Amino acid sequence: MICAVYDLLDCSTPDIPAERLLTAMYAAADRLGATVLDALAVPFQPHGLTCVLVLAESHLVVSTWPEHRLAHVDLFTCRADAPANEALHPIIEILGSRATHKQDIRRHTPSPLGRPASRHNAAGSPQP
Repeated sequence: MICAVYDLLDCSTPDIPAERLLTAMYAAADRLGATVLDALAVPFQPHGLTCVLVLAESHLVVSTWPEHRLAHVDLFTCRADAPANEALHPIIEILGSRATHKQDIRRHTPSPLGRPASRHNAAGSPQP
């Protein structure tokens, strides 16, 4: 399972048309081996956009902030045929990001059917 957020910094082309960003996002989903169920692009005025791919395996979201030469990427998927950094390369490339900052987010993994899920406290320690 991958749950990661990326800050794409110092983007040379952060104000691109939604169609170009969605194409890069579809390429990233393909690299992950994910199945795209739906897509949505919402442009903002005077610039910037948020694009969402709803995946059978969860979601991929990209929001651009052209005035700050910045984009945020949220990836959550239970399938990854490639490492996230490699899979997201088409998005990083099309936005011209010169630096990225990644944060992995630890999420609770579903337990097999018929087995109770283990519980952890806020510090990550097992709870009875």
